[in-house]
Amino acid sequence: MSPPLVSVAVFAYNEEEGITAALERLDACGTGAELRIHVLINGCTDQTEAVVRAFQPRQSTVVPVVIVKGDKANAWNHYVHEVAPEAAAIHVFTDGDMLISPGSVTAFLDAFAAEPQADGCAGLPVTGRSLAAFRAKLASRREMAGNLYALRGRCVQEFRRRGVRLPFGIFGEDGLVTALVKYGLDMRGRQDDRRVAVAEGAGFAFPPLSPWRPRDWRIYRNRKMRYAVRRQQARMLYGLLKERGTEAMPAHVVDLYRLRGPALKLTWNGTDTPFDWVAIRRIRRDIAADESVKLEDRAHLYS
Repeated sequence: MSPPLVSVAVFAYNEEEGITAALERLDACGTGAELRIHVLINGCTDQTEAVVRAFQPRQSTVVPVVIVKGDKANAWNHYVHEVAPEAAAIHVFTDGDMLISPGSVTAFLDAFAAEPQADGCAGLPVTGRSLAAFRAKLASRREMAGNLYALRGRCVQEFRRRGVRLPFGIFGEDGLVTALVKYGLDMRGRQDDRRVAVAEGAGFAFPPLSPWRPRDWRIYRNRKMRYAVRRQQARMLYGLLKERGTEAMPAHVVDLYRLRGPALKLTWNGTDTPFDWVAIRRIRRDIAADESVKLEDRAHLYS
């Protein structure tokens, strides 16, 4: 039998320094599968495209995909609806700064084979200060982190058939995709956690932040702001989808703000409360703005 086609979507925004290492790790996972790596060069302003085109794979095919307008949700939509090969057995999603563990592709294939009802599959971290807690959370809740996860080919085809696209400018596409998969792409129905498997052998590593590097303080602050905006977006969007289904999915996150944002209220959230306050202020600013606000670069607002 010929090896299964495995298609990979790598989201890369200004990753000229680390993309080669990421591709080397992915390329090494090519044994036992026909591996096709699509690098979504997403609104880059550095030399990421040149580095990707210069990369020489040994066990895979690398396909650069240049997307002018930077936005991860938009890049996800572009891959699923325009790029993803219909013949792929599974589709692996990862970020351009992740270092994937050897054997990860095989681990995803094995996990899907063991759980035929699953349409999604979570990879697990192998580095990090809260490693055990992060791994336990993803495994016990069957949640897919955007660092590394996979969708079965039939699931990607169903997204395409139904025309389900993520809102432009949404943060936390991994949480939204996890929810959609668990609900069978209709959140008015019943959630079934068995629709997401866990691949213990599929792992990802990322560079840790250090309190001794001033640059990392800025990265940490921006990460907290992304999480705060993500929380408010999820509060608005998930309620909407549970009421009206994916047919009500907004095309742009500002459309979501105008529909559901006026009801947002600040609640106590411990040390994250100040970040939530700033996030809600920004959402209210967008609600009051004219249509030109949709032209703003949102994907890298807190990069």
